Amino acid sequence: MSIKSLSFLLFVFVVFCIYYAVQKTNLQKFVILAASIVCMVSMSSVAATALVGVLALCVYGIALRMEALIQRNGGTGGQKTKNQGRGLLFFGAFLDIGLLLYFKFFQNTYHLLQDCFATKNITLAELVVPIGLSYYTLALYGYLSDIYHKKCPAEKNFLLFLTYVTYFPAIIEGPINLYQKLAPQFRERHSFDGNRVVMGLQRCLWGYFKKVVIADRIGILVMGILQDDTAVGPLLFYAMVLYSFQIYTDFSGGIDVIMGISEMLDIRLTENFRSPLVSGSVTEYWARWHISLGVFMEKYIYYPIALNRKVMKVSKKIPNKYLSKAFSSALASFIVFIIVGIWHGTGWNYVVYGLYQAAFVAGAVLLAPVYKKMKSALHVDDKTLKWKIFTILRTFTILVFGRILIKSADMYQVGELLQRMFADANPHALFDGTIYQYGLDYKNVFLLYACIVLVIIVDILHEKGVHFRELLMRQGIVFRYAVYYAAVFSIIVFGIYGPEFHSADFIYQAF
Repeated sequence: MSIKSLSFLLFVFVVFCIYYAVQKTNLQKFVILAASIVCMVSMSSVAATALVGVLALCVYGIALRMEALIQRNGGTGGQKTKNQGRGLLFFGAFLDIGLLLYFKFFQNTYHLLQDCFATKNITLAELVVPIGLSYYTLALYGYLSDIYHKKCPAEKNFLLFLTYVTYFPAIIEGPINLYQKLAPQFRERHSFDGNRVVMGLQRCLWGYFKKVVIADRIGILVMGILQDDTAVGPLLFYAMVLYSFQIYTDFSGGIDVIMGISEMLDIRLTENFRSPLVSGSVTEYWARWHISLGVFMEKYIYYPIALNRKVMKVSKKIPNKYLSKAFSSALASFIVFIIVGIWHGTGWNYVVYGLYQAAFVAGAVLLAPVYKKMKSALHVDDKTLKWKIFTILRTFTILVFGRILIKSADMYQVGELLQRMFADANPHALFDGTIYQYGLDYKNVFLLYACIVLVIIVDILHEKGVHFRELLMRQGIVFRYAVYYAAVFSIIVFGIYGPEFHSADFIYQAF
C-alpha cells in the first residue's frame, strides 16, 4: 500500500470516520494504534511489524528501569547507580541504533548465515525492512537520552508508547517526532472541526500535486538523460538541476500529505521544511531542509560534541583566539554531517556527501573573519536584492553538485559523471530539441517549467508571510470549491499515470 494509492486514501477515510465516531471516548489513541499496525503490516510484513513492537517494548522497559535508577534515593544514588543508568542508556542505544545499522549495512550477512545453516538443513527466514526505520529509531534514541538526562518522565502506558512509535502517517515519510511533542497529544480527546479538516485536505492536495504532477514528471526526464551514455556537458548539469527540484518536490510533497492527514486528525507534527529554495548559504539550507533531522542532530549529536569537556580542552590549546572558539563547533559539524551522509545511504559516496556538506558549513564558521574582510574590501552590501539572489543561486549550485554524490551508485560513477559533465561546454543540446527525446514532449516540458516556477513563487511568498491555505479559507465558498475542484482535476489530468509511465513511490518513503 503506497500513500499514492486509492487503497491508502480509502484506508485514511475509514480511520478518519472511526476516529471521530469515538471522539467522546478515550478510544481515539487505540484507533490510531490499530491503524498504524495495519499500515505497517500492509507496507512491510507481519514479521517486520512484530520486530518494531519488540524494539518498542525493549526501549519502554529500559526507560522505566533507567528512570527508577535515577530516582533512587532522590536522584543521589551514588556513582554505582549513575553507571548503571549510563549502561542502560548505552544498551538501549545499541539495540535501537544497532537495528538501524543492521538493515542499512549488515543485512548482507544474512546470506552468509543462510549458506552456513543450509549445510545443516536449517532455513532462515529473511526479515523485511520495517518501514520508517530511519525515523523512529532516531526518535527512540532521543527518548532514552531525554530520560537519562531527566528532561522528561518515562511513559508508563505501553500502548500509548507504542502508538507514539508506530504513528502511521509519520512512519511512512517522517518527520522525526520527539516524544515530548507528539506523545502527549495521544492522551487528549480530539473533536471534529470542519475548517481544520478542510485545511488538512488542502495541504494533502498540494502535496500530491507536487509529487505526481511535478516530481514524477521530472523523474522521467532526469532518468532518461542520466541513462544516456552519450549525454555530456550542460545537458548533464541540467539533469542534476532538475533532480534537485525533483527530490524537493517529492520529499516535501510527501511531508505535505503526512502533515495534512495529521492536521485532519488534530495531531500536530514538527514542520520539516521552511522554504529551502531561498537559502543564501549551505548552513541556512540545512536549517530549512529536513528540519526534524536537523533538530535531532543538533540536540543529540552536535551539542554533546561541541560542549564536550575533552573537545573544549583541545580547543583551548589552539593559539589563534577565533579558531580556538570555532574549533569545537567545526568539529561537531563535520561529525554531524558524516552521520547525516551515512543516514541517507550506504557507500563511500554518502560519506563523501556528508564531508562535502560539512566543508561548507564548518568552513563558514572557520573562515567567517576572512569572508567579512573580503566583503568589506569589495564593498559588498549584503542587504541588496542582487546580493541575495547571488547567494541563493550560489547555494543552489553547490547543492546541485552535492546531489551527484547521492544520485550515483558509487564513487566511480560520481567520477564518471563529473568527467562527462565537464567534457563539453556547448549548451546547444538544451535548445535544439534534444531534451524532448528523453520521454517528455515540449508541452510536458513547458508544464514542468511552469510548475517549478509556481513552487518557487509559493516558497518565496510563504517566506514573506503569505500563507495560501489561510488566505483561501477567507474567500467565498464558491471560489474555494472552484479552487479545490481545479486542484483535484489538475492532479488527475496532469499527473503521471498510465502503462507508459512508472509512477514511483515517494523517495523518502522507504527510509
